[in-house]
Amino acid sequence: MNTRARLALVASLPIVALFCLLIFAPPDGLERASLAQFFGHFHPLAVHMPIALLLLVPLMEIAGVNERRRHIHAAAAFVLGLVLIAAIVTPLLGWLLAWSAGYEGALVTRHMWGGASLAAACWLTWLLRGHSGRLYAIALVATVGLMAWTGYRGGQLAHGEEHLTQHMPQALRSLFGLPAIPGDGAPDGDPATFYGARVAPILREHCLQCHSAEKHRGGLRLGTYASLMHGGKDGPVIVAGNAMASELHRRISLPAGAKDVMPAEGKPHLSAAEIRLLDLWIAAGASASLPRDAIAGAPHIMGPEPPSAPDYRPQQQQIASLEAALGIQLVPRSQVPTDGLILRTASFPARANDAAIARLVPLGPFIVDAELARTAITDAALKSLASFANLRRLDLSYTAITADGLHALVALKRLETLNLTGTAANAAAVAGLRSNPALEHVYLFQTPAAD
Repeated sequence: MNTRARLALVASLPIVALFCLLIFAPPDGLERASLAQFFGHFHPLAVHMPIALLLLVPLMEIAGVNERRRHIHAAAAFVLGLVLIAAIVTPLLGWLLAWSAGYEGALVTRHMWGGASLAAACWLTWLLRGHSGRLYAIALVATVGLMAWTGYRGGQLAHGEEHLTQHMPQALRSLFGLPAIPGDGAPDGDPATFYGARVAPILREHCLQCHSAEKHRGGLRLGTYASLMHGGKDGPVIVAGNAMASELHRRISLPAGAKDVMPAEGKPHLSAAEIRLLDLWIAAGASASLPRDAIAGAPHIMGPEPPSAPDYRPQQQQIASLEAALGIQLVPRSQVPTDGLILRTASFPARANDAAIARLVPLGPFIVDAELARTAITDAALKSLASFANLRRLDLSYTAITADGLHALVALKRLETLNLTGTAANAAAVAGLRSNPALEHVYLFQTPAAD
């Protein structure tokens, strides 16, 4: 047996193992050890390597046809070998992620089988190179096509099933035979009911990317009333008549960054009005037939909330410059550029002082979350923070701010959560913040106001 045959045999073993895992240990919606999830989450990082390398191979083969570039043709064999290795490792990490992180569903299954089939196709293409030029060319083209299909399924998992067509102009949709884009007045369910008109649109906006019929975590599907009331693998998520005892309420009310918070993975959270609307519906019995206007005092949510902040992308250069100069971090809150930035200082609290906050004022409109716990700021920084008009969450715990400086925060009309733990905040200073209608949570542990 020659060296190439031995390498082919060795490479086939993990591919066979991958198919065995998909057949005998498919993802079942259960969450498992954190270590498995840790390694599995390298899948989104690794997935770009086989894509980039595989697209390079046909370009190298075409360029290598020219006699003066024969060295490129020879190098294509090496690149194809790297493609094979990456195409084996990537779906193995994908299986580990889906198996350990609670994923399941038809879309997940199709994507995983596509990844395993792509690994097998890369193996066959690598094997054919140098033996049959025509068969190799056919296999290479077919493998690139399979990669595109598998990548499209991966995009659906990450960005939603309509991620390529949701913004397609109506004329183009008609040309390709796609259905019309549903309007805001046509949510799932009967629009004459409270569920159909007011609850379902919230679930569709925030939850279906991870809990649809095609892709669902923990066995939970939220696309229909029946699936919502059925719950997931851990049981019902709604206790009709008791919102506080409902798992759905607990999950959507957790602070950002909590282990069980929903929506997860950095996606925008529900607004206070949306949470209250769901709570009122559950408390009223969580009925599918309750009339649309039957619950007095229910917030009227007419559509998507306005952006949390302006698009920060035009200021990328300024952001990078200030990060380098001040030694702080400005991290996007999500993949949506209008969800704003998070100011993070936990790794270097001493660098975040009054002067640093003052230099951040030009970027204030883009900052929606400021993590300033245990930093060197004083009341002077609060005057600068007062200009951060879109600030939603502010952590000032264990800083040297005083009660006198807190009055500056009254200007933050969108502030929802304020952490004053371990500061000199007193009852009078906190009372002055009551005029802010958006402020929902104020943490006062270990302060004079705690009593």
